[in-house]
Amino acid sequence: MLAQERRLAAIAAASAAAFRHSDYHQVRAEDVAERVRLPRGGEKDTGRSAVWLYNEVRSRRVLVALAAKHAFDEFTSGESTPEPVTSMLGAAESVAAALRRIARFHQVERFLLAQVRLGIGDISTSEKRPSAAQTPPVWLTGTYGSAAAAGWEGRVTAYAEYLAPRLDQAARAVAVPPENWAKTSAERLSELAFRAMSDDADAPADRQAEGLAAYWLARDLIPLTGEWADRLHAAERTAELVEKIGPNGRSRANALVVVFQVLLDSSPLLARAAEVGAELIPLLAGSPADAVTLCDVTSRRGLALLRLGDTAAARGCFEESRRIAEKLPDSADPASLIARAEHNLAELLVDEGHAEQGRAILADVAGRRSAGVPTTGAGPAWRRHTLTRQALARATTRAGRLIEGVRLAEATLTDREDRLGQDNVNTASARVTLAEALLAAAHPAQARHHLSEAMRLRSLYLPGESYWPQYDLVRLAEIELHAGFPAQAVRLLDDATVTTTWFADRVSPRLHEEAVLIRSLGLTASGEALTALSDLAELPQTRAVLRAQATARLTVGDPASAARVLDALDPGEPAPEQAETLLIRARVAAALGREQAAEEACQAILALAGDQIDATHPTVLGARLGLALQRVCSDRAAEVGDLLAPLLDRRALAHGKPALGDGHPLLAEAMALAARAGAPPARAPEDQLWENF
Repeated sequence: MLAQERRLAAIAAASAAAFRHSDYHQVRAEDVAERVRLPRGGEKDTGRSAVWLYNEVRSRRVLVALAAKHAFDEFTSGESTPEPVTSMLGAAESVAAALRRIARFHQVERFLLAQVRLGIGDISTSEKRPSAAQTPPVWLTGTYGSAAAAGWEGRVTAYAEYLAPRLDQAARAVAVPPENWAKTSAERLSELAFRAMSDDADAPADRQAEGLAAYWLARDLIPLTGEWADRLHAAERTAELVEKIGPNGRSRANALVVVFQVLLDSSPLLARAAEVGAELIPLLAGSPADAVTLCDVTSRRGLALLRLGDTAAARGCFEESRRIAEKLPDSADPASLIARAEHNLAELLVDEGHAEQGRAILADVAGRRSAGVPTTGAGPAWRRHTLTRQALARATTRAGRLIEGVRLAEATLTDREDRLGQDNVNTASARVTLAEALLAAAHPAQARHHLSEAMRLRSLYLPGESYWPQYDLVRLAEIELHAGFPAQAVRLLDDATVTTTWFADRVSPRLHEEAVLIRSLGLTASGEALTALSDLAELPQTRAVLRAQATARLTVGDPASAARVLDALDPGEPAPEQAETLLIRARVAAALGREQAAEEACQAILALAGDQIDATHPTVLGARLGLALQRVCSDRAAEVGDLLAPLLDRRALAHGKPALGDGHPLLAEAMALAARAGAPPARAPEDQLWENF
């Protein structure tokens, strides 16, 4: 503890002792000063003078504020922070419990706090003089220093240190508070609690606490999270009331359906939504009248689980929703619900790495859903169809068919713009899919443009810490990484919500892991591979993580270790992932001096081209660049031109774009290598800056 804090703590104890036994106007500065116990020189603890006390506190307001702080710290000493809460009801109850403790303190220390109430508004004679012009004293930041500074201003923040961790914990049930948010909120609530409880000492303590907790929710927490938190609180209170009224499964189910919908439609809390869905399903399962609702809840819970990364449980939900749909009467449109289940199962296959299989199912579902879709308007039939077309575009891209993926994504976006307009959140979702396809097809600049537009729109409709805005941020970091700006990718993710443990616990551990992976790749490319390896070691050892570890080990000059990491990879990878692994193997082999092995790995990638993935896939082009570099190093420069031709070709392909976007790192490396081999590409007039002529 700093010397000033020690002095203020001693003054606080002396002030509390004085005001506990005497009325405010009867306590003199000398009475407090003589109770101060601080060692002075070689002497034992002795009192101090009134002049010394005045120089330390400068105001009787500070004396009473410190007295309240000391007394409350004594009252709550040894109390631990309560367990974390996961709901708005839990957050409100946690804050109310803390305020009830403060109310109990007001009952126990009623006389002392009456003197504090008198003294906190007192103004000294010297302060009343116009000529005084007192400069506010400065106290170093600390628990007693903060209380003293607040007392000088006529505020009581004696309870802030106790409240701050509890408010922070309550807020984390639904959001990640900014730095110092809990401290500022606790100081404000402390002042309010002191005024309310000291001005109305006879009020029911429980009611006061609940009222102040409700005010805190409305004043601080809901502005932090958004109005969805207020809706969630209302839905949870309704469900709690239904539970208290009596055992009625149908009423309980209806109330939980509202909670479930708010959690999925408005909040970022996917993990909680999955838990509420699990509680809700058995309540709905016993009533045939709730079969359609049960099918919908089961399907939507599966979506939440899919975004959490629990693919096994998600598959169970999707399959169960299909079984329920198959038993529904024709009036419930079971064909549409069956198609939804198959669509979801196909997306799950794509996420698991079986993109070709998922793509085939989605193509079939899209064909069925296209029947009867009107040419204009945004009705339910078109909505279902466009969602499947969007999923098909993603699956096609993930399968390595990049040209077709871009075309499908562009067609979906154009259709939504025609029907919904450009400034629509669902149009923005289609734009994100196009950005992903363009990124995979080696056009990061265009991908950045589309994603930035989509992020602007989605941020207007969705909480910033929820799944989709954070998903967009991860995609933007990935774009910066592939565009050759790894440091920017790291900066984007350094302070992002997606990289926090809160996001991993409450929203999506899968997206959290993906963000950490992309940040690690950025660190590796920025020359901080050792830090990247440390972060990667904390992640589940998936194929993507193992490839990232191999790349990092290669970067730090340990190709032998990188080769051992690659040996642990599953040989049955999908074609796009297999190509990525082979490209890293080629680089590792080259670093180990095994030129023949490097050649074979690159040739194996070229063998995948055309049949399983596009011939202009960036990984295939990377293999061509690796082979060209080998030719230059082995004095076979005559072969370089043919190898680099697909990289340097600026003619538009079937999707209306060249194989590599302008500014792509592969294009820059290919141009540099062609110049080194003595065959630089010809530059057309449109490739030169016209302003220079």
